[in-house]
Amino acid sequence: MRRNRIPVQLVWAVVVICVLPSLLNLLGVDFGSPSQTFDVLVSNITKDKVIDVMHHTLSGSFTHTILEWSAFCTAIFTVILSLIHFYLKADVVTPIIGIALFSSGCMDAFHTLAADRLIQGVADNQNLIPFTWAICRLFNALILLGGAGFFLIAQPVRWKRGISLVVLSSLVFGVIAFWVVSICARSATLPKTIFPNSIVTRPWDIAPLLLFIFAGFVVFPRFYNKYPSLFSHALIISVIPEVATQLHMAFGSKELFDNHFNIAHFLKIIAYLVPFIGLILDYIRTYREEADTAKELKQAMGVFNSILSESR
Repeated sequence: MRRNRIPVQLVWAVVVICVLPSLLNLLGVDFGSPSQTFDVLVSNITKDKVIDVMHHTLSGSFTHTILEWSAFCTAIFTVILSLIHFYLKADVVTPIIGIALFSSGCMDAFHTLAADRLIQGVADNQNLIPFTWAICRLFNALILLGGAGFFLIAQPVRWKRGISLVVLSSLVFGVIAFWVVSICARSATLPKTIFPNSIVTRPWDIAPLLLFIFAGFVVFPRFYNKYPSLFSHALIISVIPEVATQLHMAFGSKELFDNHFNIAHFLKIIAYLVPFIGLILDYIRTYREEADTAKELKQAMGVFNSILSESR
């Protein structure tokens, strides 16, 4: 079982990355995007100056796009690697994380496109971004729990080599993700999700927080015990940045693009990256085992040939 655990150095690295932003906050470092108002009524201003001021005004939106798109790319790379891993080894763990991360990545991508007005909509970004964020996080937690819970109950033998089922499920969830975000973007009114004067500044983020805690303490450890692998153990470790992300949003973020908002979006990338690293480590171990097996086979053949030549 121990050989199927993520190296403790990597676990501590994840913990340090999750804690470091808060420690830097205590030292006075602010990760919030600077806010600047663009006054369209200002006269005697050059075109270049207008463009420059607009870029500074939209710096928060640019940072949000970069962070969300980085998370999306990480999810896509993990999906591709997990599907290859599943196809080669018929490992029952990979379709779960593959479907979950593909679906979550699609939600993140559509959420970003809607926030940048690349998906037509009428909802105000002040409501659209935090509301779709909360929906995306809830979606992510539920699909991870649903996938892990399903394979804790179902017999995995019949699902091995079911690569077509995994791909089809991923596409279905991708369409659902686009549909949900599109509805939100086209809604004229969305529920209020930010309460800056409350202890819980974003109550909609409490539900995903509780679900991730439940997954990390109950579901994922049982899943790992039943299907031990570096990948399934990485799923447990990924809960650390998932919970840290929700804590920053639920109890810290009071407005768009502020300090806790940007930290949470960064930590979500780490949460997606941990399973990806787990897959890479599994590939490395498999390669080393194959190399060791080939070396042992070569040595055995050498001994056999020497014995055969002596017998002659």
